[in-house]
Amino acid sequence: MNFRWLGVAGFELELNGSTLLVDPFLTRPPVYRLFWGRVHPDLPLLHRYIPQADHILVSHSHYDHLMDVTAIAGYTGATVYGSAHTCRIVEACGLPAAQIRRVRPGENLDLTGKGGEKTFSIDILSGAHTPLPLYGPGQLPERLQPPLRLRDFVLDETFTFLIYGSGTRVLAWHNHRPCPAPRADVLLLIPDVLPADLPALLDQVQPRLIIPIHWEDFFRPSGAPLHRSWRIPTWRRPWLERADPWALQRWVARCRSGVEVYVPRLWEQIELSEDHGVQSGA
Repeated sequence: MNFRWLGVAGFELELNGSTLLVDPFLTRPPVYRLFWGRVHPDLPLLHRYIPQADHILVSHSHYDHLMDVTAIAGYTGATVYGSAHTCRIVEACGLPAAQIRRVRPGENLDLTGKGGEKTFSIDILSGAHTPLPLYGPGQLPERLQPPLRLRDFVLDETFTFLIYGSGTRVLAWHNHRPCPAPRADVLLLIPDVLPADLPALLDQVQPRLIIPIHWEDFFRPSGAPLHRSWRIPTWRRPWLERADPWALQRWVARCRSGVEVYVPRLWEQIELSEDHGVQSGA
């Protein structure tokens, strides 16, 4: 199974010619678009870096996870799986109902490739987004008129995904709390998990490989050098600090024998080998 980081929380898994995307987001509107204006996906950029897809999972309906999904599904024919808000947004943006499927925690998806063979199996698990001022759960606008505004991408549910393929279990963790968490070989970790909660999370997941994602400043355009993002203060972490995947790497090297933390380059393809080590490709 091949892994490719697409930036932000987005990644691609490829297995036996079948392509699964999770939260693909490449357009990266500038920060002023949070307050005014409407946004269009960058179609040339999407075609360049995501030429094909069979299935797209969406962890939640914030724009930095969902904004580009309708466009990608439109030219690839991929099926989109997500919450009620996700489904309504992609339908309002023009995606046919046949390519939209609502999912709920507790479901299992058995996905197939173009030839009908089973490729990925996915457990849909509950997640919990870090509380954000003005960007917590809410109601969608009554009328969604594309092109949308960034504030139209309103949160409802958040999902974590446990993905099985070729003997490897990949956990895309979207939860600022450490538990409950299933066992997995590869843990894709967002920086919302507090350092104090890491031991409990790793005790449960017992990964051999950790890949940090969603740590960079996504207001910078694709192709610009990556800068670490600021973590928004919360009641449990009331100070302002930058996400730091290399600090996670150093901590794991000190405290967790046998666990590797790999910080991928943007667009880098990684082969997840049988022993769950990393073999870097192009």
